[in-house]
Amino acid sequence: MSGIIITNAKIYTMDDEENVFSSMYINEGKIVELSNENLIDKYRDCEVIDLNNRAVFPGFIESHMHLIEAARSMVEMDFKNVKNKEDFEHALYSFSRTKENDSWIMGSGWSEIVFGGVMPHRVDIDRIVNDKPVCLIRQDGHSLILNTRALEVLNLKEDENALNSKAAVKDEEGLTGLFYEEWVFDIIGRIMDKMPDIYYEIALSRVDSELIKNGVTMINDIMTQYPRYYNTYKRLQKEGKLKVRIIAGSLGGSKEYEEFNKLEETDKLRKGPVKYFVDGSFGSRTALLMEPYEDDPSNRGCQNLTDEEIYSIIEDSLKNNIPLAVHVIGDLAMKKFLDIYERVYEKYPNNKVRNRVEHIQIIQEDDIDRFKRLNLIASFQPIFNLESNLTLTRLGFKRIKDTYRYRTFIDRGIMVIFNSDTPFGAEYMPKKDGTFFKGFEPMLGIHCAVNKLNLNIEERVTVNQAVVCYTKNPAFANYMEDVYGTLEKGKYADFVVLEEDIFNIDTLKIKDVEVYMTVIGGEIVYKK
Repeated sequence: MSGIIITNAKIYTMDDEENVFSSMYINEGKIVELSNENLIDKYRDCEVIDLNNRAVFPGFIESHMHLIEAARSMVEMDFKNVKNKEDFEHALYSFSRTKENDSWIMGSGWSEIVFGGVMPHRVDIDRIVNDKPVCLIRQDGHSLILNTRALEVLNLKEDENALNSKAAVKDEEGLTGLFYEEWVFDIIGRIMDKMPDIYYEIALSRVDSELIKNGVTMINDIMTQYPRYYNTYKRLQKEGKLKVRIIAGSLGGSKEYEEFNKLEETDKLRKGPVKYFVDGSFGSRTALLMEPYEDDPSNRGCQNLTDEEIYSIIEDSLKNNIPLAVHVIGDLAMKKFLDIYERVYEKYPNNKVRNRVEHIQIIQEDDIDRFKRLNLIASFQPIFNLESNLTLTRLGFKRIKDTYRYRTFIDRGIMVIFNSDTPFGAEYMPKKDGTFFKGFEPMLGIHCAVNKLNLNIEERVTVNQAVVCYTKNPAFANYMEDVYGTLEKGKYADFVVLEEDIFNIDTLKIKDVEVYMTVIGGEIVYKK
């Protein structure tokens, strides 16, 4: 037997002509033919899969997530849905009792709402757990809290770099255990170095299962950073324990950067854009804003890179064709970034690099046209619309018109991609079965992009536009448009079969549509 025939289907190719077919022949992991005719007599001795008129789409691409962190959130504490101090304390204490002595207690997803709206101090955690090291990462991933035991284990209490850093909060007794921005990455890296390989294997298996169950066939692990992670992905993919395709990005300026660049690629594991952070986040009040935070009038956020560093990074990119994924959230951060980008762009106007700007949660009107002129790709997270209370609290109502400008970007011809930033950001909503979304589910992202969840409601998009932003466009952003993103002859046979046709149902029902089947490289990796 050779090849697979998909029949009795509604195959949305998402190609330039928006062709729809009923049959597809696959062989050796690629699409050989699409047709509205019967292919069974043409290609004999094949496996035939009758989809009973179900809808087929190109495999969804989760183009900005943090794979290790998402995997860790599935085996460690997840505080996303913990809303009060009592539940927080009970959950943390109970989880800590399941761990052996000296084991790290890791968690993520908390908000300062749990602490009465005030960022926590290590003593808040010490009261719950003081015999084991605890590291809890805020839901935006831009700050974390350590208990006293963790400070001791990491030798931070006397660390001059920490004591002299603005990103490490201090009081009269020294470090409070609260750290921001670059210290978050440093601390998590130190902790994760201590974890055995089996920890990663179990966690990655869990997240891979969830990804393919939701029709995700390829991801951008937007900041892989560590060669150990990359090599673990390669090994698990080779062993068949990790099915999803991975585009893994390095962290620019990190001590691992040069070593990471030397790593070898495979068919299912490639290196992606280099990640840099211009500013912080709304949640931690570190995104760089034109006007002060509504709930912190003395604060406009922070800039994580100097203007000179930004210039050098952009010039290296445009001159040497090194793609970037640049984190820019605040409107002042965006204006500064575009000012510098324009200056460099004039020197290299014929560059072919596909640079991405991540998040763009608030942008001034006149900067949108500049964004287009510079041929930048806009990477948005529609699920951040679920953070409407946070957005209003941080920005106030008058600035909402400048937030989450998805529709405007698309209408002006800017390349837009949708993703989730999982496990960071957004308060996830419950499913119809009472469990909670993880965040990376494409159906949830499409739901958030097309319905009236956005405070800036004029910016919602059509279902077709949302699907393009999860398939065709991110394939282009990853230089893979010749083999991925649409269902066409010669491209990888990566596709998803949905139980309902999301182009022909009430948009409010999209988030509840289930995946019937996921196929990667012609292999059925998930079936309901």
